Amino acid sequence: MKRHQFSMEKILEWRITEEENARKSVLHAQNQMQQQQQQLRHLVNENTKLKHEQMKLTEIHTLRYNHHLKGLIDEKIVIQKNAIDQAQSDMDQLQEALLQAHKDRKIMEKLKERESVQVLAQVKSEEQKELDEIATLQYKKSYF
Repeated sequence: MKRHQFSMEKILEWRITEEENARKSVLHAQNQMQQQQQQLRHLVNENTKLKHEQMKLTEIHTLRYNHHLKGLIDEKIVIQKNAIDQAQSDMDQLQEALLQAHKDRKIMEKLKERESVQVLAQVKSEEQKELDEIATLQYKKSYF
C-alpha cells in the first residue's frame, strides 16, 4: 500500500514556516524590549547619581550645569519610556500574530489527521470488499 500524501501538505508547510517566523519575530521583539528597559535603567541610575552629586556641590555654575544635565536626562527618560511603550505595543501585536499562526497550523494539522483517518477508513473498506468478494467466490466454488 502506498503512503498517503496530505492534499494540502504545501499549505501546512507554509503555515509551519509562518509560525516559526512569527516566533522569531516575537523573540526579537522581546530582546528589543529588554534592551530598551536596560537603557531606561541606565538613565534612571545616571539621574539618581547626578542627584546625589548635586547635593554635594556648592559652586553656582556647577549647580546650573548639573541642573541642565538633569533636565536632559529627564527628557531622555521620558523619550525612553515612550520607546518602551511602543516596543510593548509592537511585541503585543507580534504575540497576537504568533497566536494566530499557531491556531492556523493546528487547524491544518487537524485537517491532515482527519483526511488520514478518512483515507484509512476507505482503504479498510476496499480491503473488506475484496475479502468479501474472495469469500463469495470460494463459497460459490465449494457449492457449485
